[in-house]
Amino acid sequence: MPRPSVVDKVVDQLAYRIAAGRYAPGEIMPSVRQVAAEFDISAPTANVVLGRLVSAGFADARRGLGHTVRDIRLYGGVETWRYVFRFSRQLPDTALKIFSDIIEADQTVLFATLRAILTDPRRYDPAPASRAIDRLELLASGPEPDLTEVMQAELHALRMILAAAGQVVFLAMFNSIGEMMIGVPEAAGAFYDPVGPAQHVLIWRELLRTWQRGVPAGPTEPLAHEALIGEYHRQVVRRFGELIAATAFQPPRIQV
Repeated sequence: MPRPSVVDKVVDQLAYRIAAGRYAPGEIMPSVRQVAAEFDISAPTANVVLGRLVSAGFADARRGLGHTVRDIRLYGGVETWRYVFRFSRQLPDTALKIFSDIIEADQTVLFATLRAILTDPRRYDPAPASRAIDRLELLASGPEPDLTEVMQAELHALRMILAAAGQVVFLAMFNSIGEMMIGVPEAAGAFYDPVGPAQHVLIWRELLRTWQRGVPAGPTEPLAHEALIGEYHRQVVRRFGELIAATAFQPPRIQV
């Protein structure tokens, strides 16, 4: 990973203050001059920092006022919450809510897509998903698998299923929120704690075999593992909360 620049560090500090509620929605942000003085940076660099906060959805530029704090809970976009999720250890309660919402959204997308496929399985080509599951199995079968790599491979398998089904809107949603988890190690730890990666592969293999058999299922027929997967995801969310709480800390002031 590239080392964060001075701009990255200052943006992180100010974004964290907004996410933590230290700057209230609607409040006027520190000016270019104040940011430059606090972090010992030039005025042009401070201006870039404030521009980055606007781009990430943390602030609004107001003619004649400078910059004001945006209410990210009402108006924050995916990029904003992707940024906030990086502060998981500093904001464990917020991180848990984001993680829970991600898991719920991904589960909804997965079940809806699989139902669409299994209603008319011969219409959709399972080969790309099968290759993605092969790679997932390869990464998961090692003696000490890298859980972040395994999670990336599993997310890619889901991406291939969405693409095979032509679910362009679901795929756009997934690409926006699904990989938010990759940058937070506790997410992968929680995802593979209740059961190991190998168990995930077994479930994917069974779903793939159902698809490859080509026998249509009714549109309202429940998936064989739907209840089990739902309960597993609830365990994952609980475990993530435990892991984040155990590593939570208040960050020191960032030195630039």
